[in-house]
Amino acid sequence: MKQKLFLLLLGLGLMLSCNLPGLSSPPTPDGNGATLVFQARQTLTAQSISPAAPQTLTATLVSEPALTATPTLVHTLRPVESVVVHASIADTISGDTAVQGQPNQPPGGDEYLYNLYERPFNAKIMDVFFPELDIRKAELGHETTWMLATIYLYGLDAATNTLPAAYRLELDLDLDGRGDWLFEARPPFQTEWSVEGVRVWQDTDNDVGGANPCYADPPQIENSYDLLVFDQGYQNPDPDLAWARFRPGTPPAIQIAFKYTLIARDDHFMWGVWADRGVDQPQWYDYHDHFTQEEAGSPYRTSRDYPIQLIAEVDNTCRWTYGFNPTGNEPCLCAGGRPTPTPTPAPGGLAGWVFKKKTTSSCTREAGDGGFRGFPVTVRAGACPGGAVVATAVTGDYGRYSVSGLPAGDYCVYPPDVGVPLTPSSSTVHVNPGSVTDDVNFGYCP
Repeated sequence: MKQKLFLLLLGLGLMLSCNLPGLSSPPTPDGNGATLVFQARQTLTAQSISPAAPQTLTATLVSEPALTATPTLVHTLRPVESVVVHASIADTISGDTAVQGQPNQPPGGDEYLYNLYERPFNAKIMDVFFPELDIRKAELGHETTWMLATIYLYGLDAATNTLPAAYRLELDLDLDGRGDWLFEARPPFQTEWSVEGVRVWQDTDNDVGGANPCYADPPQIENSYDLLVFDQGYQNPDPDLAWARFRPGTPPAIQIAFKYTLIARDDHFMWGVWADRGVDQPQWYDYHDHFTQEEAGSPYRTSRDYPIQLIAEVDNTCRWTYGFNPTGNEPCLCAGGRPTPTPTPAPGGLAGWVFKKKTTSSCTREAGDGGFRGFPVTVRAGACPGGAVVATAVTGDYGRYSVSGLPAGDYCVYPPDVGVPLTPSSSTVHVNPGSVTDDVNFGYCP
């Protein structure tokens, strides 16, 4: 009898041990969303089980962490359909000359040193043109509540018939050449106003542009746009602060709207726009401070840095004034932003040669020296490094160029990038009224 009882208890112990792996049972819901976890208080073996010492299990209540629900956005105010346009910027158009499947170059508008890009092409090969990145023009206006920017593009993405890029509006409120606010709209875009994909950054420590705003001075050590003020309806008490939408048509356009009170209804500032699917890093502004010219590449075949490299698939405009007429000395100002010269005193001009030295005796142009034909020469207001671009000229036969209609004053003349070093690399020239300052020469003197 004792032997049978022992065998019965032994079988019962084995059954219990099989049903209690790790000596705990699976979690069991308690009906209130909590979980009951059962834990055994002692190790079960055949020897420890006896009728006088029954096994006791205790339950421990373990509550799962509460889930934090994303608050539902409640919009009370949407942008208006249109505003009066107070300022506009025309941009270089690459689409009229671009050819798919063949190496391209823009007709102009790209100056790495001044953070101007005309690069709606793929990197290195430059045989793909992206119409959704080619900015035609931009408009900006406001009414009592809203400020609204419209970015007109060459076309839609050919494969998807959409706009798969980021589009940005940049404002320089204190006219120092450094962006203060950056408004971004990202896909997917809707034809109705939406906050999806809309973000707003602010530069709180005035360091966009590096040590010298508007001029390239890498490497970038600044934090650029350091404060995310608005993130798709969140990150700000006002979920209606900024919006974007897609405007179909010919040409298609992206619109960005924000509440005018965000910039304290400022009506005296500089502005510009971006289309970006390549670098696409707002915290790397300005791009020419983040990359060297060699890293960025160049879209011009005559450049030693051709083709475009790390700065690709991006287009932007120069900056223009909002609410005031330019004096011509504003930093990062678009070309042609100088006052119209008056007939008195009479305007002057400058001229010179871009030549190739045949002998190595000196780097002074002499009869018989060759010249570079068909290359642009850039003229900027003020002593070098200069300010806004006021004129360009193209070298003709034997490398001769000339610029007329310049008011008296100082100008900085930059030679073309012909793929070889030229002497000098730039030249400060004083133009006298009614006369031409000649022999502003640049030579290749190997």
